[in-house]
Amino acid sequence: MRTNVAKKLLREGKPAIGTWISTRSPLLAEVMGRVGFDWVLVDTEHGETTIDGLSVMLQAISATPTNPLVRLTANEPWLFKKALDLGAYGVVVPMVNTVEEARAAVRACRYPPLGNRGWGPTRGVMYGGPDYFEHANDELLLIVQTETRSASESIREILSVPGVDGCFIGPNDLSVSYGFSPGLRELPAEVEEGIHQILVGARDCGKFAGIHTFTLESLSRRIEEGFQFVAISGDLRFAQAGAQAALASVRRD
Repeated sequence: MRTNVAKKLLREGKPAIGTWISTRSPLLAEVMGRVGFDWVLVDTEHGETTIDGLSVMLQAISATPTNPLVRLTANEPWLFKKALDLGAYGVVVPMVNTVEEARAAVRACRYPPLGNRGWGPTRGVMYGGPDYFEHANDELLLIVQTETRSASESIREILSVPGVDGCFIGPNDLSVSYGFSPGLRELPAEVEEGIHQILVGARDCGKFAGIHTFTLESLSRRIEEGFQFVAISGDLRFAQAGAQAALASVRRD
């Protein structure tokens, strides 16, 4: 089976750096896949892509050296089935707040005996290889999003569930769960404490922790803190930042 580059790095204790795709553009997805990221994720929770358009997005990323990941719309078994059968090499599951929700994700993501995923990876075998069944449970990433205060307080129990590889923090939702606004330049101390709590809990469980960052400075800082699965910005933010920088430069001249 094709190696999951991101998971290999994570197992070695190294950072795996990727980015988010929010647009429904296979061309842009392929462009981002050729940049050199360790992973590229198609966002079907808040992004433009739906399950109906997911196949072409995964095909575009699969044409690059980068393995494709998907953030699911919700923690629902049929969404796992569709994303993985279409060739996603891992899923990020939003709003996992309890042990039972983590167990449900494992059941949907893993083949027996660890889970109860049904057989039928129409494109997964074409991308992964003929020995897909034998290695899928080991190669595919299952990452739960711990993005609420309750999840931070239950992090050890959540990450102790066999079959969960690690967790990922959405700073905006975590801030909201602590009573603050999203999109703050500097996170309040209380939110940073929740982030630290998740990071330490992941270490205690022998799992990796991930987080979304929006600047190079914050990316470097989070890696120094010990975060491994780290997202930097996304396609829309990169496009907007590049255009704004070019226009500002022209107007200064």
